[in-house]
Amino acid sequence: MPALLIALFANAAAAAAPAAPVAPTKEVAPVVVSPEMPKTSPPVSTTVTIAGDEDSPSSQQVLIWPASALMQRASGRVTLSCFVDERGFAERCTVVFETPRKMGFGDAALALRPHLRVTPHKGADGQPVGALMNIGLSFKAPNTQIDVHMDAGMGAHAALVDVTHNPLPVKKITLMTNPVWMEAPDFDAVAAAYPADGGRDGGFAIAHCGVMMNGKMTNCRLAKEAPQHQGFGAAAVKLAAQFRVRPEVMQRAPRGEPIEVDVPIRFDPPGAERMVTAPTWIQGFDPDAAPRLFPPEAAAKGLTTGRGVARCKVGPDGGMVDCTPEAGDPPDLGFGQAAVKLATAMKMNLWSADAGPVEGGMVRVAIRLNLKPAS
Repeated sequence: MPALLIALFANAAAAAAPAAPVAPTKEVAPVVVSPEMPKTSPPVSTTVTIAGDEDSPSSQQVLIWPASALMQRASGRVTLSCFVDERGFAERCTVVFETPRKMGFGDAALALRPHLRVTPHKGADGQPVGALMNIGLSFKAPNTQIDVHMDAGMGAHAALVDVTHNPLPVKKITLMTNPVWMEAPDFDAVAAAYPADGGRDGGFAIAHCGVMMNGKMTNCRLAKEAPQHQGFGAAAVKLAAQFRVRPEVMQRAPRGEPIEVDVPIRFDPPGAERMVTAPTWIQGFDPDAAPRLFPPEAAAKGLTTGRGVARCKVGPDGGMVDCTPEAGDPPDLGFGQAAVKLATAMKMNLWSADAGPVEGGMVRVAIRLNLKPAS
């Protein structure tokens, strides 16, 4: 039976990881006014139902509900705007619609992001392409019905209580979202864990783990796998033991309730190119350094902007190593070389937004340089 988690949500890594883009605010002295949530949801590309009733089976084996809403048996709807890559993984999600408000449904939807895998958009050639998509999540509250009838054989004041449509077993936890990893499996470790029954196709699984105060994983169990019964789930649970959250993140974690985390793991087909396509950057370059590295030959031609690309290998700490320049825009004016110098200061989280390893992989870092700092 699936386990239903009532989560007290805490984004324990928010201060260490880049925040998702949010709608701009405006100042109306002396207060700052945030844009209001729309009263109706924008059109959605796909809908996912999160059912809190055992008679309404869900593809999720671990469900996440806001505690206050489940206690009141309240249903809710959320629309997330996410970048969905060509594999169907949802990345960089923000809440664009939520009802009812202030019950935690928006946070619950964001916490479910690792579980969201949808059919991606297709380009003109019919092939999947990455694109922004609106994903609707419908939280269906459990329908608990209680029937009471008297039993004459047990006395005048005795009654039997039948509970039908009983909600799933629950427990209250603190769910860590956007963890920043100090340790994570590299490309070699994930390749070695590819299951013998996996065939030549890729797979995906989520391990749900407890997080100890030293950042290590404990009591990991399977939360989701696709395809099923080919060993991807067992491989993910085994790999999850190699993850460890950064100490500074754990120092900010709340006390008093179990801390748990979802660890999504993507298994690419054997021999796949080891490219990092969805990095989560946790350290950038000094923006004041970029104008100083603007290529003199480009400035001499009257240019004030250009784009360079550095091709780098990801080191054990998520830093960029062995960087080489690629063709810039415009080409042959030094923008690639400038991008290499800036990229060496950058670091990424040790697990990508599309559920894959980064250490030992290659990444293309595109950087736009302006002659003057951007206003």
